[in-house]
Amino acid sequence: MGETVVTLPDDSPSLADALAFDNNEFGRTTRRRTGGTRGSMRMVRSVDSSTQADFAVVSGADRRVALVPAVLAVTVLCGQLYLAAGRNFATILETPFLPYCLIGAFAIHFWTRPGATERWCTLALAIAWSVWFAAFSGHFQFNWSCSIACGSFFGLASLAVLAAQTVRLRGPVQKEKLDTLIAGSVFGYAALFIAFILNLTTRLHPQTYDLYLYAADAGFRLPLCAWITKLVGGSTVLLQSCSLVYESLPLAVSLLYAYQRSGKRTLPVKVLPAFLGGGAAAYLLYNILPATGPRYIFGRTLPAAMPALHLVTVGDAARNAVPSMHLACALLILWACGPLGKSVRGIAALYLALTILATIGFGEHYVVDLIVAVPYALALTAVCATSDWRRNFRAIAIGAGLTLAWIVALRFGNFLFQSAVFTWLASVGTVAVCLFFRRNILTDN
Repeated sequence: MGETVVTLPDDSPSLADALAFDNNEFGRTTRRRTGGTRGSMRMVRSVDSSTQADFAVVSGADRRVALVPAVLAVTVLCGQLYLAAGRNFATILETPFLPYCLIGAFAIHFWTRPGATERWCTLALAIAWSVWFAAFSGHFQFNWSCSIACGSFFGLASLAVLAAQTVRLRGPVQKEKLDTLIAGSVFGYAALFIAFILNLTTRLHPQTYDLYLYAADAGFRLPLCAWITKLVGGSTVLLQSCSLVYESLPLAVSLLYAYQRSGKRTLPVKVLPAFLGGGAAAYLLYNILPATGPRYIFGRTLPAAMPALHLVTVGDAARNAVPSMHLACALLILWACGPLGKSVRGIAALYLALTILATIGFGEHYVVDLIVAVPYALALTAVCATSDWRRNFRAIAIGAGLTLAWIVALRFGNFLFQSAVFTWLASVGTVAVCLFFRRNILTDN
């Protein structure tokens, strides 16, 4: 029998925490007080040689198991660092969504309430990287895009610290840090993947149905796109606010996801499946009715007379007009915030209003794109509800059915939109029906 003796002073802050000696299959632990000026506690552990060998084998296996999340964490971090610093920082400077994804990673990390040391290490690393980028990279300018690019280093710092913690820690705490690391990285990877597959639509569909959508907008008998474009462009404050809202969608989704992960209150929608799955399903619809947006066809000035309907050859612009995922996501955010306070719902409603102005005011979408986004958001909400999706089957059927009906009508039934009565009834009726079924979903949850 071997004997291991550990002597600690009585005033040790936490004997149980300092040494995880406990009665278990590996040996027996006894404690007895020994003499001394201030007194001390001596812990004697008796372990036979065969048990020590078994313990060494188990410890080695545990270390090998713990190595898997550590390797995964380093891989995820290296990928994010490459995306941010690759091409001489061109990605975070030229891709507006990625910096907001990284800032969202910082929010997801801090929403888990890490310890003080972890927080200060993250902030110190973020500030150091930001200062280096501003002072020595040679790419910094005093403009909004560079400022947001500096903000992305806060997300990278969070991911770096989370990766280090995953490598250093073991057990449930290690898994918790790895889960947070993956949660903070998923939107950045998803945004770049979506950008990649959207670029493929330019090769798959060199010609688009933009004139068909513009003709459908003409069915309202009101120049809604021209009015909203003039409204947004006529105010510097409104223009900058719309620009901020339009680009910061990944950050808004990340904040909502961070709140859901905190478990403070159950939201009616599963955030991650709704937004990632919604983007994947929308990509399929973009290939059924490929279109870009009025700015890519007409520039800044919309034509006074309706052009003849025909397919238009468009250059390097993503075919992602209908349905508008920006509006669908803004609706999902508003509906998911239903159980939260009035101030949160008010902010979400303002975010939705500015999204509507931005999508049309910047020439990225037609009005009918936004109409189609409403039943699409309803279907996503019903499918990804926290309750059993089978309870929401009618909402799923209504949302999916209206979405497909609008796409078919826009592509093959453009003559229907020559009637202002049909255009207004179809649009108002679609929104009203979707709001009714959406309310039922939130009530059931």
